[in-house]
Amino acid sequence: MRSYLLVILGMILFAGNAVHGDNTSVLVKGQWGKAGDQIGIRFPSPGVMPLAPYECLGGYDVDADGNLWITDSINHMIKRYKDKKWSYLMTSFDKTGDISFFNHRLYIVTRAPDGVAIINTENGKVEQQLRIDFKNPGRIKVFEPDLIGVEEPGVGLWICRKGVAELHPAAALEAAGSNKSLYGLQYNLEAESRSIIKAEFAEQHQEPETLALFEAGESIVYCKIVGMLKDQPMFMIVTQSKPGIMIFYALDAALQSVKKAELPIFDAPFLTSNWKLCSDGRLYGFEGHAKDGFKVHRYDGKL
Repeated sequence: MRSYLLVILGMILFAGNAVHGDNTSVLVKGQWGKAGDQIGIRFPSPGVMPLAPYECLGGYDVDADGNLWITDSINHMIKRYKDKKWSYLMTSFDKTGDISFFNHRLYIVTRAPDGVAIINTENGKVEQQLRIDFKNPGRIKVFEPDLIGVEEPGVGLWICRKGVAELHPAAALEAAGSNKSLYGLQYNLEAESRSIIKAEFAEQHQEPETLALFEAGESIVYCKIVGMLKDQPMFMIVTQSKPGIMIFYALDAALQSVKKAELPIFDAPFLTSNWKLCSDGRLYGFEGHAKDGFKVHRYDGKL
């Protein structure tokens, strides 16, 4: 594939019936370029999709009103798509990364300045620029207006509380959870299993505790918390036996892992994740090809 997920492919059947990619639809498709209905891209060589960050879109999200928001880092724009119409906001940031919608605001990872920009979607103004001393930021999650998490792969989870950012001491925690708890997947020296861990938000950072154990039955080559589903963490894995497929699970009330969806991993430019549980509570996937442009897929099955 054409993102960092290239090295993480595989799948298994665990519990329940598999749900496949035929439950998906295309929300929008388009071409690369500078126009308002296109996404900027910088090809490392002709016909080759970029594998580095900030060489195409930085991220995307869909809000509860059906607006698709995309950070177009190359063109210094934030694109919005709804009802077959595109619009955009110009930005002054050197680069833009992942994006999250919360309470009529866009929270966007930025470089130069490094941090998170908070933009009012009603007037397009930057209301606040939070400074975070990261070097390689990834996924962003807004828990509350003044409580934000930003992952930095290989470093840990930045927690920005009331404008002050610091690294959480538990490196396995992810930018996923609620305003009460953080979650993560932790390697326990066994390739076939992961511990789902949880840490409460408090004035002082709390050590995580094990919430549940997930056993795949074969080697897991990629795993990540997706978000929250019915107040429980939802996660995705890729295993060694089925390259190109991603399986989504969620914990039920009894903390048992239940399969929710099985979806293809698309060719795409660099993204924090090939599929994303967006702010409207649905899964969306991004696909991109050098010649054919891009597509945004939506999973229409029940989660």
